[in-house]
Amino acid sequence: MDSNSTRRIALRLTPQEDDEINDFLSTSLRFKTKSELIRAAVYAYIQKPQSQASAEETEIKLSKATLNTLDQMVLKGLFRDRYDAIEFIMRKVNEEHFLPMWLSKLVRGYIDNRNLLNFEDLPFDEEKEERQRGEKSDR
Repeated sequence: MDSNSTRRIALRLTPQEDDEINDFLSTSLRFKTKSELIRAAVYAYIQKPQSQASAEETEIKLSKATLNTLDQMVLKGLFRDRYDAIEFIMRKVNEEHFLPMWLSKLVRGYIDNRNLLNFEDLPFDEEKEERQRGEKSDR
């Protein structure tokens, strides 16, 4: 943003509030600076009623290790930025129908009381699923 087209304001925060903002920024894919975050928060507060949530946007928190991996992918030129990497990954997950399969398994796990995070019995492709069906019928 051009400094001639913006105005500067002062904002007083407690040390705890400042730490919380810094912690949030360290894992944020969307905001790189406090100014970006605060500008977006103020704008969202003014534009939307508090009870209304956007169906188009979802905030996710990622571990520092995951963020470091994303940063390495960006440094290698695979993606423009973290957001671009996450968007690509989510698009691939959706295209491969992994998310619906995993959610279906998750629901079955709740119903059957199974280990919900064991991915071994998820068919990742039709060929593997057919092989598993063949093995079961051979028994």
